[in-house]
Amino acid sequence: MRILTGFIITVCLIGIVLGSFAQDVKVTAKLDTNAMLIGDHVGVTLKFTGPARSQVLWPFIPDTILGIITVIGRGKIDTAYTADKKSVTFSQQLNFTCYDSGFYTIPQIPFKYRLIPDTTSQMAVSGMMLLAVHTVKVDTTQAIKPIIGPLKIPITFREMLPWILLALAALAIIAGAIWFIRKRRKKEPIFILKPKVVLLPHEIALQEMEKLRVKKLWQAGKIKDYYSELTEILRRYIENRFKLPALEQTSAEILESLTGNNVCAHKAIDKLRNLLILADMVKFAKQNPVASENEKSLTEGIEFVNLTIGETVLTDKSFMRPDDKPEIQP
Repeated sequence: MRILTGFIITVCLIGIVLGSFAQDVKVTAKLDTNAMLIGDHVGVTLKFTGPARSQVLWPFIPDTILGIITVIGRGKIDTAYTADKKSVTFSQQLNFTCYDSGFYTIPQIPFKYRLIPDTTSQMAVSGMMLLAVHTVKVDTTQAIKPIIGPLKIPITFREMLPWILLALAALAIIAGAIWFIRKRRKKEPIFILKPKVVLLPHEIALQEMEKLRVKKLWQAGKIKDYYSELTEILRRYIENRFKLPALEQTSAEILESLTGNNVCAHKAIDKLRNLLILADMVKFAKQNPVASENEKSLTEGIEFVNLTIGETVLTDKSFMRPDDKPEIQP
């Protein structure tokens, strides 16, 4: 008798414990609506609520239920904890459809779970769901009408834009091909390159002296810089115009080369001589010319270039560098 009484008490205690666990867990499966039109969609929410330590084996819902109801959408399983982190809720949204009218009872959905650290697997089931699928009411007193055809939706500019761009690209390719063929038939150059402008020595010298005038070096007290740039411009001109190594020669050697070979008129050489002598005095003897002499030096340089534009070019090889070639200019 005592053994039987102890067994009964033990079973009751186990039932109480299991009942307390069951009360902590709640599962539901709920339809958005219990009635729908044939072919329409209805949402189903699966939900498991239990202690935060719950581990749930989420129920598998087949693609077809009862051979008639079809699952057409499955959302992801969401997880939400309460503020005190003691309870957790798992939920998933499904979408059903049905193409046969009638009243259907969707069976219970089992949820398997366990409460950590307990490794015992337990199960809770949702309630059954009732779904009524109705057909569209047809007025049999009315005549049968033809099926309405597809509605015509106007085409937007955004839809037409790729085709417009494609058409413009095709026209551009065709026009380019026609232009290319015509050029080839006429034996005309396809691309006309702008010729590079090559300045003559006297044009370069006159431009450089005009830049020197704008700098106003001697007005700023830079007398030596002024005469150094002026003589370098003239030496480069003489070297390019007469093929003399003027950049490497002294002032006396330049004058001797121009005079001895009769390549310049005496008037032009006199102007160059005055300029070079004054420049050497400034650079080596630290002479400080007056403003009129500075102006006159630039003027004499310009006149020397203008007077020698049409002079015969020196071609005596003794005054040429090894890599120079004779060049006759008008």
